[in-house]
Amino acid sequence: MPHTSRLSFLAVFALVSCLYAKESLAQNAQGGAVRHDAYVTVPNGTVNDWALHVSPSDMGFEEHGSEGDNAFIKMECYAVPVNQYTWRIVARYKSRHSNGRDGIWYSGGANYLLVRK
Repeated sequence: MPHTSRLSFLAVFALVSCLYAKESLAQNAQGGAVRHDAYVTVPNGTVNDWALHVSPSDMGFEEHGSEGDNAFIKMECYAVPVNQYTWRIVARYKSRHSNGRDGIWYSGGANYLLVRK
């Protein structure tokens, strides 16, 4: 009799659960990609009913013909509640292209995952 590992059973169970999840379960989470200063609004309820995870996705670049003196100085990626229904996403980075300047802030990109608490 062949031995089936418990891990493969759990993997199949998780896959089937995702494929056949009821619509109400699918409404408990959503995600996407946004740029700096974008807004994420909750589908229902208030921001207190939801957890928001924001992670950087597009930060920084290297100039064409760089002499190796570029510097990635700082990155910011977080969410700020604007009102009881919406967050504003901060996704930006500070970069310097030469030795003599302080650097410039640029808009970046972020991924977000919104999950009902």
